[in-house]
Amino acid sequence: MASWVINVHVRWLSKVHSRIKAELLSHDLMHADETTVQVLKEPSRKPTRKSRMWLFCSAKRDTPAYVYEYHETRGKSVAEGFLRGWKGTLTTDGYRPYFNLQEADVTNTACLVHVRRKFAEIVKVAGGDAKAAKSLYPSVALDARRMIDEMFKVDKAFDKLDARERKAKRIEELQPLMRNFYAFCVRSAEVATPRSKLDKALRYAIWSWPYVMNVLDDGRLELDNNIAERGMKVFVIGRKAWLFSDTPRGAEASAAIYSIVTTAKMNGLEPRAYIEWLLTEMPNAGELTDEVVDGFLPWSDKVPQECKLKPEVWEKVREMRDEPILNVDPAVFEDEVEYGPAKDEVLTLELPRSAPRSRAEGFLVTFREIS
Repeated sequence: MASWVINVHVRWLSKVHSRIKAELLSHDLMHADETTVQVLKEPSRKPTRKSRMWLFCSAKRDTPAYVYEYHETRGKSVAEGFLRGWKGTLTTDGYRPYFNLQEADVTNTACLVHVRRKFAEIVKVAGGDAKAAKSLYPSVALDARRMIDEMFKVDKAFDKLDARERKAKRIEELQPLMRNFYAFCVRSAEVATPRSKLDKALRYAIWSWPYVMNVLDDGRLELDNNIAERGMKVFVIGRKAWLFSDTPRGAEASAAIYSIVTTAKMNGLEPRAYIEWLLTEMPNAGELTDEVVDGFLPWSDKVPQECKLKPEVWEKVREMRDEPILNVDPAVFEDEVEYGPAKDEVLTLELPRSAPRSRAEGFLVTFREIS
C-alpha cells in the first residue's frame, strides 16, 4: 500500500504540491516551523538519527497555502534553498538560522508567544501567580508575562481592522507597551543571576525584541507564529500514530500529502472528497502543465461544490480556536534558545543584519538611558 501511495505522489500529487509552493512563494508574507521525523533507510545515516519535516505557510490574511518538505537536516541551507530569490517578511520562532539567511531579501519577525513561554514556565514552577508574586525572581517573570498578556489583549481588539487601520492603532496603542516591556527587561537583566532561568528568559526577550517590533511595520503581520505551529501540530499528531517513514521517498510523499490536505482544509474543502476528485480527474487531464495543474488547486473555481465543507463546519475551521498563547513544545523551545551568547553581548544588542537599524538604534538609546 505504501508503494501505491508513493506512486500516486510521483504521478499526480507532487505536481499539486509544487504548484502550492509556487503560490506561496508569490506572497510577500510567510511563516515557518520545523519538527523531527524518523526515516529508517536514509543513505549513510543510522536509522536512529532524526531528520526534519519543515513547514512554510502563508500569513493569516492571505490565500491559505501550506508547504511541508522533508529534509535530512535542520540546517540553514534548507530555509535558504526554499526562500532563494524570495523577498518578504518571515515570521518564525527564535531559531537563529532564520535570522541570517543568504540569497533572500528577508525581514524577520519573531514570535511573541515564544518570548512569553520562558517567563510563564518560571511562574508555573514557582507555584502559580499568587506564590510567584511573593518571590523575588518569580515576581519579575510574572510581571513580564502579564505585560505580554496585555499586549496580546490590546492587539486582539484590532483583528477585524484592515491592514492600514491596524498598523495605525498598533503604533498608537501597542508600541508604548512594547517599548516599556523592553526597558523592563533590560533593567531586570542587570540584576538577574547569570545563567539562571530568569536570566535566559530576559536575554532571549532582549535579543528577540527588535524582531518582535517589526510587526508595527505592516498591519497584515501577526504577533505570533501560531499559524505555523498549528500547521505543524497536524503533522505531530499524525506522527504519534505512524511513528516513522521507511524511506526518503515515503517521507517526501508524506510531505506532499500533508501539504495538500492542510491547504485544502484551510481553503474550505473536505480533504478526502478533494483528493478523490484529484485522483479521478487528473489522470484524464492530458499533459499536466502548470496551467492545467493550477485548475486543480484548492482555490480554483473548478473545484466542484461537493468537495466544499458545509458553511457551519468551515466557520469552525476558519476560527482555528485562535488562542494567542499557544502551548509551544518545551523540548523544541529549549533547542531553540540555547544560543549561548555572553550576557554582555546580549545587553549591548549587536543585532544581525536584518534588524532595522533605526529601531535598533532607538533601543540602544533606551538601554544607555536606563543603565
